[in-house]
Amino acid sequence: MISTEAKTPHPELSNRLRGRQLPHIGLLSREEMEEIIALGEWFLDNRYDTTYADLLKGRVQALLFVYESTRTRMGFSAAMAQLGGSNVYLAARETQMGRGESIVDTARALDQYVDVLSARLWSQEDMDMACQNMTKPVLNACTPLDHTTHVIGELMAIKQAKGKLQNLNLVYTGMARGILHSFIRVCPTLSINLTLAVPESYAETINQEILAEGKARAKKAETRLEVNTNLKEAVKNTDFIQASTLMRSMLAGEQSPEEKRVDVSKWTVTEEVLACAKQDVLYSHSGPAHRGVCATSEVLDGPKSIIRQEALNAIYSKKALLALMVK
Repeated sequence: MISTEAKTPHPELSNRLRGRQLPHIGLLSREEMEEIIALGEWFLDNRYDTTYADLLKGRVQALLFVYESTRTRMGFSAAMAQLGGSNVYLAARETQMGRGESIVDTARALDQYVDVLSARLWSQEDMDMACQNMTKPVLNACTPLDHTTHVIGELMAIKQAKGKLQNLNLVYTGMARGILHSFIRVCPTLSINLTLAVPESYAETINQEILAEGKARAKKAETRLEVNTNLKEAVKNTDFIQASTLMRSMLAGEQSPEEKRVDVSKWTVTEEVLACAKQDVLYSHSGPAHRGVCATSEVLDGPKSIIRQEALNAIYSKKALLALMVK
């Protein structure tokens, strides 16, 4: 019989995020980030505790996704169910958006039906419009410029593995999309030194406004934020390598102009690459990880990989956000 008693006393939930909208992670203060991560860790460590099993009873979450998902969709669905709420999955192409309805009108309609919207949208502009036209909490479930919920799960995994976040050296490698931009915004907030290890053609596509914002935050926090177009150089002295999908064509089925210029062999994380980093370096991948391209199987399945832990955190990081935000 599985015990439903908590290993540690349950935390009191503050109201500082109640009813908020999160179009991007940069809106969270250090204290708010630490609260979310701490609660996510508590939910993970006490996963069979029933203290909050009915917290969101009667509440409904809409998952509006313009393209496919595994970890984000399952994480949100499981998290809401564990809090006593229910989920409605909406593939955008199967809604009136598939026939041309604007995000404005879709958001205004959903605002009448649900208590929280978690949305994966084609653009940050669409995410901002959804927030502006809803009175209920809206969570970014991925845009080209942010992936708030996934990055919080990744930060949880790093903290669990290293025992801290402050003053760690983190290398991100992969596409210049949502996860990268979220790291730019949040790493200085948490006193993490960040190196973006990306091909030169990808460096050109990083949003310069967000990069400038991140560098300003890093200067204020006395941390380091830099871009390096040589993977083996970038990982020197790093504590953690956080990877994302290397090629857009692996997600969307079409090759972007910038990835046509990428020499994949120089960007695959191999054991040789890991050997350039600290001896106790750890590796994870936000998924989907394409073997032999993003990393070799020896790295993905090896002793330095914590991919499974990161995947598990997809539930509990989102559970923390829902518990703190939904009225």
